[in-house]
Amino acid sequence: MNWDAFLFGSSAALALIGALFAVSLKNIFHNILGFALALVGVAGLFLTLGSDFLAIVLLLVYVGALGIAMVYAVMLSQPLDTPRTPRSLPKIAGSALLAALVAMALWLVIRRAHFPGPPEVLEVAPQWIGRRLLQDYVLAFELISVLLVVAMIGAVMVARRDPARRAPGTAAGTAPRPGAPR
Repeated sequence: MNWDAFLFGSSAALALIGALFAVSLKNIFHNILGFALALVGVAGLFLTLGSDFLAIVLLLVYVGALGIAMVYAVMLSQPLDTPRTPRSLPKIAGSALLAALVAMALWLVIRRAHFPGPPEVLEVAPQWIGRRLLQDYVLAFELISVLLVVAMIGAVMVARRDPARRAPGTAAGTAPRPGAPR
């Protein structure tokens, strides 16, 4: 086994393990760390495939986005010390069955697909990508920025609670004290 195959396999394993952690752990901070681990694995895959620029952009962009995601996850989630609702076994089994069916369908499609051989080497410089994004596709680039800002504002609005709708004697997100007047 050569060094490239080992790095590719270990990066793929890292991405899969991180993705499993991201969806299976119960603590939101552990989910975010699993997501980061999956992204590091994907960046490793890009490096082994010779796309250094894409790997670096993935790490730089998602490290910044991950910091913001952590802040929003803490802002919008329930406190970690509140009791968790138990997960129901039928929902878990249904999700696992659906994931297996989608994986099998993807495997069948990929197995039957005919992929052409590698094309001639195409060198794409970061300057070319930047020029295309900020000249040819500037409208789409700006619309995505506006969409992200609107999504963040919407998340903050959903997280805010109207004080007039709270029951008397309660703080935001808490139940009334035992024996407190209603």
